[in-house]
Amino acid sequence: MPQLHTLMINQAQNIKDQDSHSPIVRVMDEFYQTTVPSFRPRIFALAALPNGWLHFDSKMLKLELTLDAKVFGIAGTKRVEILSLPESPKELVVMYNTATEIAETRLSKQLHQFDPDESILPAYFRASRHALLEVGPCAQDLVWRRALKEIETTIPNSMDDDEESQSSILGAKQGIRDTLKNWPFTMPNLDPSSKGFNVTHKFRKLVDILMTCGSYGEGFRGIIFVQRRAIALVLVDLFRNLYHELRFIRPCALFGHSFLDFKQHQDIFYGFVTGEYNLLIATKSTEDLEVPKASIVIRYDLFDSQISHAYARARTCGRESHLIHMVERGNDIHHHILSHIMNAGADILRWTEALCKTANNSAPVPPRDIRESINPYHSDSDDDENSSEEYITDPTTSGRIYIQDATTVIYRFTAGLKSSGIHLEDDKFLFDFKEIHSGFGTTNEYVCSVTLHGTPIDNISGSPSLSKSQARRSACFEACRELSNAGLLDYRMIPLPPFLLRQHNGLPVPLSDTDERSSSIRCYPRKYPNFWVNSITGPIVRLYPVIVSISPDADSFGDFAPILILTRRPLPHLEGFKLFFSGIASSVRFQRAAVLQLNDTQQHLINQYTNRVFRAILNKPLTCSLEDSLYFIAPLTYPRSFPLQKGLDFPDVSDSVSWDLVSLAALNWAIPIRAGSADELVLDLEDAVVQDRWVEFTRRYNVNEVRRDMTPLSKPDDSLREADYESLLDFCKARRKGFEGLKDYHQPIIQVERVSPVENRLDPTSKPLTPPSKAPAKYLIPELCAKFTLPASTLRTALLLPSIMRRIDDLLIVKELNARFFDHAIREDLLHVSLCAPSAGLEYNYERLELLGDAFLKYLCTIYVFVAEPTQNEGSLHIARQKLISNKSLLENSNLIGLPVYIQGKPFPAKSWQPPNFRLTPRTSKLIIDKSDEEAVTPVILCSEMSSDAVEAAVTRTSTACNPSLDLAVVNKTSNVNERDPPFYGKTNKKKARQDEQSSQWLGDKAVADVVEAIIGAAYISGGRETALRVTKGLAIPISNINRWSDFGRNVSTPPPDASAKLRSESTSAVERIIGHNFQRPHLLAQALTHSSIQVHEGTSYGRLEFIGDAILDFMVIQHIFNRDQTLSPGALTLLKGAMVSNSALAAVCVSSRLREHLHFESYQLAGSIEVYANELKTRQQKEYLAAEGEGRSPGQYWLGIEPPKALSDVVESIIGAIYISDDFTPIGAERLFNNVLKPFYDKHITLQTLSHHPTKILFELFQAQGCHLFEISKENNAEKTLCHVLVHEVVLASAEDVMPTLAARQASIFALDALQGDADFMRRICDCRMQSSNKKPRRKSEFEEELLTLQ
Repeated sequence: MPQLHTLMINQAQNIKDQDSHSPIVRVMDEFYQTTVPSFRPRIFALAALPNGWLHFDSKMLKLELTLDAKVFGIAGTKRVEILSLPESPKELVVMYNTATEIAETRLSKQLHQFDPDESILPAYFRASRHALLEVGPCAQDLVWRRALKEIETTIPNSMDDDEESQSSILGAKQGIRDTLKNWPFTMPNLDPSSKGFNVTHKFRKLVDILMTCGSYGEGFRGIIFVQRRAIALVLVDLFRNLYHELRFIRPCALFGHSFLDFKQHQDIFYGFVTGEYNLLIATKSTEDLEVPKASIVIRYDLFDSQISHAYARARTCGRESHLIHMVERGNDIHHHILSHIMNAGADILRWTEALCKTANNSAPVPPRDIRESINPYHSDSDDDENSSEEYITDPTTSGRIYIQDATTVIYRFTAGLKSSGIHLEDDKFLFDFKEIHSGFGTTNEYVCSVTLHGTPIDNISGSPSLSKSQARRSACFEACRELSNAGLLDYRMIPLPPFLLRQHNGLPVPLSDTDERSSSIRCYPRKYPNFWVNSITGPIVRLYPVIVSISPDADSFGDFAPILILTRRPLPHLEGFKLFFSGIASSVRFQRAAVLQLNDTQQHLINQYTNRVFRAILNKPLTCSLEDSLYFIAPLTYPRSFPLQKGLDFPDVSDSVSWDLVSLAALNWAIPIRAGSADELVLDLEDAVVQDRWVEFTRRYNVNEVRRDMTPLSKPDDSLREADYESLLDFCKARRKGFEGLKDYHQPIIQVERVSPVENRLDPTSKPLTPPSKAPAKYLIPELCAKFTLPASTLRTALLLPSIMRRIDDLLIVKELNARFFDHAIREDLLHVSLCAPSAGLEYNYERLELLGDAFLKYLCTIYVFVAEPTQNEGSLHIARQKLISNKSLLENSNLIGLPVYIQGKPFPAKSWQPPNFRLTPRTSKLIIDKSDEEAVTPVILCSEMSSDAVEAAVTRTSTACNPSLDLAVVNKTSNVNERDPPFYGKTNKKKARQDEQSSQWLGDKAVADVVEAIIGAAYISGGRETALRVTKGLAIPISNINRWSDFGRNVSTPPPDASAKLRSESTSAVERIIGHNFQRPHLLAQALTHSSIQVHEGTSYGRLEFIGDAILDFMVIQHIFNRDQTLSPGALTLLKGAMVSNSALAAVCVSSRLREHLHFESYQLAGSIEVYANELKTRQQKEYLAAEGEGRSPGQYWLGIEPPKALSDVVESIIGAIYISDDFTPIGAERLFNNVLKPFYDKHITLQTLSHHPTKILFELFQAQGCHLFEISKENNAEKTLCHVLVHEVVLASAEDVMPTLAARQASIFALDALQGDADFMRRICDCRMQSSNKKPRRKSEFEEELLTLQ
């Protein structure tokens, strides 16, 4: 460069600012700017401007900066004026009308005749539907015209014999091909008033925007961002057909995301720079590439992503350029996206500006509050299920990270680090680039490194790439791989591929059209977590430890040692839960630890140890090879408290695994007891388990104490087993076969307690095991025993593993369901509860959520049919609603999406549980049954690998036998499991039955429908009505054309104001004062108060409004008592809700609030009945208030026993409906009415205590609603008084005493109601009736109970 005197540049107008594709820009950046200023050559540039007219703008100013030169003849004031403009583009919003429902084109209907279920060409049918909705009917047909060539390539010229079976598919393709070849395709018609208008209003607006860009002339450059590849291609076709309207447009589609597309991308970018193309229609997957800047960028599809918005801004030229957002009029989602853009915080704005200035290469660390949609749009992989591209799989949800997703994932990961309190420097760049000079005549390459200090991905580099954007993608993909290997990637950041979201694993359920029996029961498979399916079998690369610790709430259960569960893929974060020991809860906690790398010896030992653990707790000869094991178990030497995770660093447990214990248990099931002295015996048996037989599968005992005060010659007075013998020694002589005496007759005795078997510890109603009919061993002689190689504290924890692993499976399934159907919109704890049926016998069930979800679903579907059927009366609306919310409909929809497989509907069968891929020892083993003990039959497994001494020891039961060992590693070699096979649970028919018990369940049709409603209830609590609406649609309930709540207000049709009857002048203001809210549409209040006896126009009485108001009231009442009485059982909530929404209660509210004075009717009979009712109600009210004051209680339901005119209750509901519609389907006004009128009335008069004057009747209804059969009221007659007890499963719930038996029973019932309200878990702990046979008949009431109910 110093050797040059002058650098002359021609056609300088074609040089684009910061365009790395221009050779001149690279020369200036890489050579000119790097030369010392005094040695730089002069610059002389010629620019040919259109029409010879010089317009100095920001583009010319940037050209000056790029060439380090100045335009001749321009004053400095003009430059200052340009520099005073903001650098950011002008952002505009263009509104377009909501697309009405568009019918498929005639071509599409004809093609469906060849492929009715879209199984032959599914991708093209999907693309055509997208084009229909986004662009219009013309575009739908053009998709098929473009597809014609690809379809022809799939049709062979001749068909072999082997292809005869495919003749129907080929015939369909040939029919589609011939139809397309002969089809008269129409061109786009942009005239909305024309009958042939065949595009959407959205596309018409896009054309209008482009038509205004003609003034740019040859300098025009535009980019349109769309979601899908099919839309990009069809827009190119349409623009080329609009030559007269857009003759200056030269469009080109930009898509593809792999390295193989690089050359194509570079050619397109070069053509865009040189003017071969001046409009790029790009998919979202290309927005982070080095796309040349444009004068106008249009976001045709809006994405809920601030990252996407930043990318779009980075593609603009800054000053005097435009960024246009196309927004659907009235679309709440689009409005929310815009509000996030407009109200972005200062950190977001600074990051966006920095991203624009760095040309999207060395981007800064994003702020913590950055927003990004959970599911990115796979615009270029929508239809490629079997794509050969590399991706990273999330084991929990089966989500995938493709290379085009990696940059966004890293942005979200770094933002999440800042949210979790990890300090990151905002002014540091996230990426660092190095240019590799390959030599003269070759293209230079770039290597990108992630620079995130203090994290495992700092200085992670990608592969060399020909562009910085591809290099950045490669580095981010490698960083994602590293994070995945370290177990640091949150599964909620990883999108599900669209083909997985489209799949429906539903089971066809034949249902009768006329018979809907809630008692129908069907068998469903139980979902197996994808986590274990995605776990890699074969050689171990790394293991991910999770520390499992048990914290018992009582000291009587002994110590539980912490253990490690080692998985091949990282488990996600798991919340702790409770296990139950005879109804007493103990807490289980999980804590993730740092990745473990084991050598070959350690791997085999840990596998053999795992085999030993499961053989011991299940008492079965199970084994699994190292290659086939999905997880492993290891003991820990940690104390009860563990080091906490610090930032991204998990605690290291590599030095805390007790390898001595692992090795000992891996090779031996038992070892001799060291009993040289009493002190040595005490030390050896600390935290020990012993067995009185030298066999692997036998009874084992926890050592409670070494009794120095007893010897084998002692008679244990407190042991029933030896009651008929003079001493423990005499018992052994009589009962132990082959007993030849002891070496030491004065050795201490071991006091023991039998180890409990595996039980279902997830059941809070679990009761202690029934004591054996024969007295168990309490004392053992050490010399005749062996020491089990697992410590007692470790074995206690291991015995809980079946219940722990079952709960882990449940939690994994919940995460999978939430990701697949609900986009992580539901709180996982609530979703788990909503999947648990009462029959599962868990600490919680779906019943409360089902009550809330049932009310919301009724509320939603009522509004939907009200809006969708504007001319139907309330009777027809009721029928339409039932078609949506009936149990039969919910069952069919849930089966369509495959929901039943996720439900937990039966108790955990702990005794038949086996870990996946474990098999019984091969049949070559000989099974010897030891019958020497009269108390039990003990199986002895003799394998060919056992030594002859070990075999002899097992048969003869001599105490001098050598240490028994079973070479599990050798046995494992005989067990080969195909990686593709599902987990194996045994071979024989009996084992097959046990497998079926674990993998299938019977569910009632009503239970499935209840789960649907419970999920909706969980969604409402998680995110309100919008989330609940979205989840309802995700459950396949057909709420058509409604995607957000505001759609109801836009689609509703109500009678005009002049069609309603006229109210008295003071009625409107009076009603508004009563309810505390003003009507936006007063004529709706007139309709709500108009009785059917007045007919102005058809449909102007309150019938339809009462229909919608009834559902709204139901939901508000359920919300109220759900939040007010959080400890009440679902049965009690149902009773309260029934009392609150009853006609008699609403009529009383109507009278007490004086709303009845404004009812508009023309019926003397109705007027008379209202007057009589109001007078009687007032009298009853006064009496009840006086009685309540005298008795010191709240007033009850004084309105019971009086039949009210139905018009009074109807008018309350119709006013609620009128307010709701008047407020554009928002609940503000209806909630004010509830809070000002209904809530005070309910809280005063309707609680569980004031529910009725018949507490015994209410109590019995509560028990029956809970499904309980074992309850009663007993009485004990004393000298002067009678004592009554309320008994549930023989447990006293409440008691009371009085002179009269009936009064004592009444008071005991009241106390029982109070107890149930204060202890919501009482019935769950005590009652297990629902887990018993469904055919169990209800208990017959006693004569005393019949007498009580008769009196009440």
